[in-house]
Amino acid sequence: MLRHLCLCYIEAMKARAVQFSPRLGDLQGNLEEHRLRIQRARTDGCDLIVFPELSLTGYQLKDIVFDVALRPGDETISLLARESHDIDILVGAPLEEYPGIIYNCALYFSRGKLLHCHRKVQLPNFGMFEERMLYAAGGEFRTFRVNEFRVGILICREILFPANAWLYYLQYADLVIGISNSPFRGMGRSGFSSFSLWENMGYVHSVFYHQNYLFVNRSGFEDGIGFGGGSFFAPAGKGIQTRAPYFDAVEMDVEVDIRDVRRARLSGNYRRDERLDVIRSELERIDHE
Repeated sequence: MLRHLCLCYIEAMKARAVQFSPRLGDLQGNLEEHRLRIQRARTDGCDLIVFPELSLTGYQLKDIVFDVALRPGDETISLLARESHDIDILVGAPLEEYPGIIYNCALYFSRGKLLHCHRKVQLPNFGMFEERMLYAAGGEFRTFRVNEFRVGILICREILFPANAWLYYLQYADLVIGISNSPFRGMGRSGFSSFSLWENMGYVHSVFYHQNYLFVNRSGFEDGIGFGGGSFFAPAGKGIQTRAPYFDAVEMDVEVDIRDVRRARLSGNYRRDERLDVIRSELERIDHE
């Protein structure tokens, strides 16, 4: 964990993805589970530990969301901030930023503070999903700095909209982290179609957007729904290189190297040749028509 001990140029970091099954509505129990895994990751020399979407509370919250949502200044936030003094931490949680207004958030802690909060923009509200009944929608995709890395975060359904990752690509993101609560569904000849969706987008992130891309999905069952796991890492320009198993609770360690981003950009030159002026004018034309 040298990056927390010096101001030297850091080209790589060790990240751990935690694919597990949080207990529905058990904020304190899940927090203790997070702390145990953070301590283990710290001992193992990890620079970053990433948990899935809504990892502190579970997913199918419905009416109990108001009881378990975090609030600014909560002791849970302060505790996770203190835990991040020598290892970065990304967790998922509902956050009630204003009275009665709750967001589905990814919270990134670093060096003893809450460094970044991403509020989920695309809220599914169909079939088994009822997020728009519970959460307000976020409104931006903003990168933030972690040492030499420019980082962006996506939450579950946001991953399936290529324009969202493209916004991070325009901001020269070196690492994009996608956290998810994806059920397994849609059985076909090659397996569950839900797995293919995430993996196809991982290839786009890596090869066409020149991003190191870490996808972290939960596992286990909750309220009759099975979650698929299948977390993976796709280094910039290389496609998916490291996979966690489907369904099982596991921890997956990967090396995230900023040099892969430079190599991918030099080989593809997509970002250099992007025509934002044309895209801007075309969007205006399409909107008017």
